Amino acid sequence: MRRLILSLLLCGSLFASELENYLSSTYSELFDLELKKALVQSNFNSISWVSPVTLSFQRSWSNQIESGWNPNNSYSIGIEQPIFKSGGIFYGIKYAKSNYNLASASTIKERIKLNSSAAGLLFQIKQLNLSIAKVKLQIKNAKIESKRAKELFDAGLVDSVVLDNALVKVDESSVALLDLESTFEDLKAAYKKIGKKELANAKLPKLRLLSKDEFISKNTDLEVANAKARSSKYYAKVVRSKYLPTVSVGARYTKISNAQPHTKDAFTNYSLKVSMPLSVNMSNELEIAKLDSLISAIKVKNSKVDQMATYSLVKRRVFLIDKKIKLAKKEARAYRRVLNSTNNLYKAGQKSIDDVNLLRNSYKIKELDIKIYRVLKSLELLKLYERVR
Repeated sequence: MRRLILSLLLCGSLFASELENYLSSTYSELFDLELKKALVQSNFNSISWVSPVTLSFQRSWSNQIESGWNPNNSYSIGIEQPIFKSGGIFYGIKYAKSNYNLASASTIKERIKLNSSAAGLLFQIKQLNLSIAKVKLQIKNAKIESKRAKELFDAGLVDSVVLDNALVKVDESSVALLDLESTFEDLKAAYKKIGKKELANAKLPKLRLLSKDEFISKNTDLEVANAKARSSKYYAKVVRSKYLPTVSVGARYTKISNAQPHTKDAFTNYSLKVSMPLSVNMSNELEIAKLDSLISAIKVKNSKVDQMATYSLVKRRVFLIDKKIKLAKKEARAYRRVLNSTNNLYKAGQKSIDDVNLLRNSYKIKELDIKIYRVLKSLELLKLYERVR
């Protein structure tokens, strides 16, 4: 059983080299136990049609004989076992196995989704770190602009509105920085609840755009939907068999301590029974089971449409982010050229150090934008990974 559980867990991470296990040991143990429980439950259900052997002992007292109350002991062992249930036994076993497939697929889906959430938190933390660095640079630029505005105001070249706007921009950027730092703490706390590693030791996964075949063939939502459809189909057959004839055989061995004259103190009874229930709710139960099977089959189709739409949307968003990265790189190169030119002019005494710092900060901001776009791209790709095993 341990090997089977291990293989299921490994199957639950087809892209483990790209998206490793980020879950804490307690969550990993939880999913391991849920898979084990599903297996034990399947074993129980698959042989539940086998009737138990009944052992009994009875001690009684009778005053039938004039000598007084006489004890009488009786021992017996017996079984009544259905051997034919109009397909109920066969489909009962199939239903038990399909329920196991459904339970294990649901557990694997939940595990992958939670693991992807942990990876998503790491990406968001990375994005927030970059955003904090970007806002700090914006604050530096805002302070340079406010310094210039004050110099112009003191020289009487601008009115107070220009100076106030520059100062407000510094304050707004400072407030935005505080908001980002607060969100950063929230994300760290959220990761600690489910993550197995400290943030300093957690490595970001390198994700790629999965092919459509990879996404569909290993899609956990589709696997759960298909498992549910199979389970509903077999359950409908089990329900139908409940209202068809059942053939049972029985055997009981009995031994008593004080047998009546001319009777054996040990004997065996055999029985053959044919039964078929008649219920006023039979048609309703059969119809409910049939409708459940039809509903599950339609949900499989709807799930496939949903997954295809998700894949197309993620692919489109990744394409647009790639275009943004390309444009940001172009802008960064332009900033770099202007920065080099301004730095030369500064050395020649034609530009101030503030001009250089302003452009250097703007160039760094554009480089941070590129890195932020790459994180956003990974977050989009993660929407595919959280649905595949």
